[in-house]
Amino acid sequence: MKTTVAILHVCAFLMLSLSLYAQSEFTAPPSISNRVVKLDFFSPLTGNLTLSYEQVLTNKVTLQGNLGLIGVSFVEVDHAKGIFLKVGPRLYFNPDYMLEGMKRYNDFQGAYFNPQIIYSGFGFDYDSYNSLTGVYSDQRATNNSIALMLNFGKQWVLAKTISLDLHAGIGYGTSFINYEDSQPPATGSQDQYLTYKFSHAESPEIPLVFSAGFDIGILLK
Repeated sequence: MKTTVAILHVCAFLMLSLSLYAQSEFTAPPSISNRVVKLDFFSPLTGNLTLSYEQVLTNKVTLQGNLGLIGVSFVEVDHAKGIFLKVGPRLYFNPDYMLEGMKRYNDFQGAYFNPQIIYSGFGFDYDSYNSLTGVYSDQRATNNSIALMLNFGKQWVLAKTISLDLHAGIGYGTSFINYEDSQPPATGSQDQYLTYKFSHAESPEIPLVFSAGFDIGILLK
């Protein structure tokens, strides 16, 4: 009788162990990442180095901030030096899912809408023309820009580790330029309408702004 009871106890223990193992093997949620650090892949070719950080707030909603280091790049644009900042929530329309025990894999996949507030500030060189002396000279000026951008894009996650983010935007913005010697750029020069703000591009005649980019990132826990 004691032997039978012992065997039943052993069988019950084995069944419980197998059940717990099966649950951990097949229904446990995957490792969830809630942060992404990204680089605008082509930014070093456009006069700046742009880094971004995206953080999960809740399901289908994240917050992203961008920092641009103007002048840190492979090319030089009018000896420009400065920074730009972008911040705004991301609202994902239809996040992709990975079904493992009916758990969401992450909130970083899918098409999204991303309104952003943008500030760009930098100094740059320009060609000044003095109408009294008829002499051209190199001068320094400062640019301060603000914008409200409405971005649309889609982000993919590869192997639970790498993110690919393609996006474009349109919005409203304006700029304030302070010329060092109060002399504007020479008429017809490329500096007369400084439309490229590193964070975005402006229309020279109406307050419309545009942006686009391709980011590569790494998911973090």
